[in-house]
Amino acid sequence: MKVLQMLPALELGGVERGTVDLARALKSRGEGIVVMSSGGALVEELERSGITHYSLPIAKKSIFSLALVARVVEVIRKERIDVIHARSRVPAWIGWLAAKRAKIPFVTTCHGYYSAHFLSRVMAWGEKVIVPSSSIARHMIEDFGVRPDRVVLVPRGVDLTQFPFHPEKYDGPAPKIYRILNLGRFTPIKGQLEFLRAIHRVRQMGFPIEVWLAGGEAKGRNRYTREIEKTIRQLGLQKIVKILGVRRNVAELLRDADLLVVSSLVPEAFGRVLIEAGSVGTACVATRLGGILDVIEDGKDGLLVPPQDEEAMARAIGRLLETRQECRQMAERLRAKVEQRFSLEPMVQKTLEVYRQVRNEKRILVIKLGALGDVILATPSLRMIRKRFPESHLTLLVDSRYAATLSHCPYLNEVLPVEREKLRTWTGLFRLASRLRRERFHVSVDFQNTKRTHLLAFLARIPERYGFYRGPFGGLLTHPDFGYANPDPPVRHQFKVLSRLGVTQLDERLELWADPAAEAKVNHWVEEKKLAPETKLVGLAMGSSARWATKRWPIEYYRTLAEQLIKESDCRVVLLGSREDEALAGDFPTDSGRIINWVGQTSLTELVSLIKKLNVLVTGDTAALHIAAAMGVRTVALFGPTDPRRHAPPGRGITVLTRRLPCQPCYKGVCHNLENLACLKKIGVEEVFEMVRKNLADAPLAKAI
Repeated sequence: MKVLQMLPALELGGVERGTVDLARALKSRGEGIVVMSSGGALVEELERSGITHYSLPIAKKSIFSLALVARVVEVIRKERIDVIHARSRVPAWIGWLAAKRAKIPFVTTCHGYYSAHFLSRVMAWGEKVIVPSSSIARHMIEDFGVRPDRVVLVPRGVDLTQFPFHPEKYDGPAPKIYRILNLGRFTPIKGQLEFLRAIHRVRQMGFPIEVWLAGGEAKGRNRYTREIEKTIRQLGLQKIVKILGVRRNVAELLRDADLLVVSSLVPEAFGRVLIEAGSVGTACVATRLGGILDVIEDGKDGLLVPPQDEEAMARAIGRLLETRQECRQMAERLRAKVEQRFSLEPMVQKTLEVYRQVRNEKRILVIKLGALGDVILATPSLRMIRKRFPESHLTLLVDSRYAATLSHCPYLNEVLPVEREKLRTWTGLFRLASRLRRERFHVSVDFQNTKRTHLLAFLARIPERYGFYRGPFGGLLTHPDFGYANPDPPVRHQFKVLSRLGVTQLDERLELWADPAAEAKVNHWVEEKKLAPETKLVGLAMGSSARWATKRWPIEYYRTLAEQLIKESDCRVVLLGSREDEALAGDFPTDSGRIINWVGQTSLTELVSLIKKLNVLVTGDTAALHIAAAMGVRTVALFGPTDPRRHAPPGRGITVLTRRLPCQPCYKGVCHNLENLACLKKIGVEEVFEMVRKNLADAPLAKAI
């Protein structure tokens, strides 16, 4: 694997130091690593380690910087880059566009509290968003809308070999002069002026001190440095404060200092200098902000003070200067924490895992917004996709009414419910597309195959889009199949699309996964009805959707069948259906207890568990048919206006009865023939009864009471 890290520059600093440390560690593990920046003092160190560096002006905040995208793509192809990792906003914009063009994964690391304006949004567009602290994680989730499963906490790590532990300075007598270090970029948000005013108070306490200010401003700037110098003069600190400038010997400075003070005024993303101080064994005082809280536990391994509270900072500094033994104890605890949580090895390992995950993991969206039966018919495809892409992140976009039935599907990472009616409006369609864009899917598999679902995947910017070409909107697919009109069985029909995705082995077996809570509830109902395990149960699913009244076998036929079953077979009849079907069950004689009316009393998950207990089900072309097929229940399926060759589910124990009249299949919700619903009326009760009796006589495929 080869990774391109992109950052503004390689001058001295925590982000830059971390980039170099990571690059060297990855190279030592045999991984490929390339770094791109506008240059700086650390380039020489990289190149001495044999790491390739490309110098491009990717730090300049200008629209013209986007012209560098083509050059970055050239580097990607020349170096055969697998993953781009961007560490700042301008490099991220360039890297994101280059990654899109080169079709490789894109990762970001957020090293600061970005304001939530458009130019910062790119930091949330990584397939994984690395954050150094829990506070930055919350910021990206709450303010940038990044899904928690895309945020990866990777605290910065320090190379302990470069920062050896020397706590012995706290042993023995107190020094003649205490050395206090403030290390960081010269900028108002780092609080150097507030630190100097706290130092003024510490001097008034009578401590003999020497203060080191290590750092500097960005190249070509010195306004804040002059402000620091002015404050030093105003407070009369010229003899005790030394401005050291930008220093590379950080480990040496920390070793020689008695105390490190971090005086930031705004939340720190992490606070690398604190773990470096902990590595060498130097006690710390820091402001109680942001990522600092992930490193320092107040009173245990350092002292925390409110930001801008100069008096509290002075008291904390004075406390640690007075109590050398406490400094030693805090230094030892912080060193132990660094070894456990903030050393270089965990940082490298976690980052490498992110790279491997985004390189190997395809994020696949399966779109199936149809009726429940159609959703069940998609379960073999979910299994085949999972087998073909075992490390993929597989999401099903499904009508919210049916989401619960697949909540226990082992092949899915996620079920994404949507109110289907909202997609009939342009507003709803665009909102869902925006939501899907944030998910960064690589592949969409459209089993709904409508113009709106094709448009949805296109607007979601999913690079690879698979489905059937059914008209002009099929042109939005990148990998269309043109065989939609062929009358194939349902799973084989879907397999045409899957074959374009690289699935080569057909597996038609349907599956459903019972919900434990629903199972328990149905078992309770069965106990109440005193149904013994040997009791034979025949289910009648009489209803159909209002749009498909033509799929419904006449209700009087069902009543006659129920009476005949009770009279001539040793079984109990179970009436099934939704609340909309309650009127259909009204004329069934239930007084004897031989007919159990559960119409309108079950949720979908409970219906699954109830059908699972049947010996035989009689139904039309409805969801109950597909549930029974998935649960291995013998079924007599009555087909009228639809073609069983295209819609009968696969599986053993499915008996299809249909008449094959000249008008079949019509696919109409209203029958216009002189003999209304002749296709179903010509399926006689006696014929269905004989099929049920035959199935009852055979060994059950599935029965659990």
